[in-house]
Amino acid sequence: MTTAPKLIQPIQQPFDIEIRLPGSKSIALREMLIAALTQGSSQLTGVPICDDVDAMTDALRRLGVKVETDPSGRTLIDPSHMDWSSDVVLDARMSGVSLRLLCALAGLRAGTTHLIGHRSLAARPNNDLLNALVDLGCEVESNGGKLPIKIKGPIQFNKVRLNVGTSSQYLSALLLIAPGLEQGLTIFLDGKLPSASYVGLTLASMLNHGVEVQDSQDQFKIQPTPYATGEFLVEGDASAMSYHAALATLHRSKVQVSNLGTRSLQGDVMFLKVCEQLGATVSQTLDTTVIEGTELLQPLTEVDMFQMPDAATTLMGIAPYLPGPIRITGLDTLPKKECDRIACPARELTKAGIEVEYGNDYLSIKPGKPKATTFSTYDDHRMAMSFGVLATATSGCAIENPECVGKTYPQFWDDLERMY
Repeated sequence: MTTAPKLIQPIQQPFDIEIRLPGSKSIALREMLIAALTQGSSQLTGVPICDDVDAMTDALRRLGVKVETDPSGRTLIDPSHMDWSSDVVLDARMSGVSLRLLCALAGLRAGTTHLIGHRSLAARPNNDLLNALVDLGCEVESNGGKLPIKIKGPIQFNKVRLNVGTSSQYLSALLLIAPGLEQGLTIFLDGKLPSASYVGLTLASMLNHGVEVQDSQDQFKIQPTPYATGEFLVEGDASAMSYHAALATLHRSKVQVSNLGTRSLQGDVMFLKVCEQLGATVSQTLDTTVIEGTELLQPLTEVDMFQMPDAATTLMGIAPYLPGPIRITGLDTLPKKECDRIACPARELTKAGIEVEYGNDYLSIKPGKPKATTFSTYDDHRMAMSFGVLATATSGCAIENPECVGKTYPQFWDDLERMY
């Protein structure tokens, strides 16, 4: 049920707070899939409570995997009763990462896996991953590469060519299931890999479980190797961090993040460099980050977000308040996210009286005082949070469908309230 728009009050004075981020959804979903492919039970600490994780949890349970959270917050995963042969329906809800990982997992199963999801997920393409699964010997039916999808394995071959130009998630999905193939897998890449840092997260998770991947610029080779079980920690979510870094930068304030630091491989930590270019100071330890805004925002004429696309809308949210125009580039993959994250933000900024220009891979924004506006979110959590940041510096702004942040960061509005 959709709630009423949420009115956001302007932040009137600087704040100094400590934030513990939700665990990284991207890491958690990878770790959950790996744990489901082991020969024993694993324990994960820091798994976030959010819709995307719920979607993966429910799907694994439907496949016979035991997933439980104990009173201390640890997630226990036992795949000893994994169902490899029955026909099953899995609902990925709104989780694109879960869908792509489950498609690859379906390639290991002898039974038919029928994948469904929310209408926004059903609009997102999966052609290149599905084509790769067909080339690997699976039977695949889909709606032109979109949901609903049916996949019947098991994978029969050990080499495949994969087009990665649309999403790095396709590569991550095949990498994660490859150690379970009798002959291993060699993946040859076509296209320019977007969000390469997310593939780095995949390789790091695999290595944590004892699996090494031989990789070159356009080829990945994985030998059949059992994943190790054990206890694993999920660090804070760098995409969630971007909102707090932006707020500190915009409001000349200080935020200390207690569970994300220099050891992180997440691509969106690069947003901290953007904040520094805007005038903020950033200091880090292995596991903590402090962002402190200064009196004056600095001009920044152009930023390439190709390797940190999930933070692009965050920058769009503070762009109207910068001292000069900014051109945000490297947005090739954004039109195929939960909504078109170029056209939709441009539409909302225009509603607020901000002058914009955009194309297939960029958005230019001129500075100006936004007018009171109720911003549409298009069922997109990043639209809601990014325009929530914008609204903290303008009176009378509201966010439609504010509960959509539950996809990855249900406590976002509560954390935002701490800044008043």
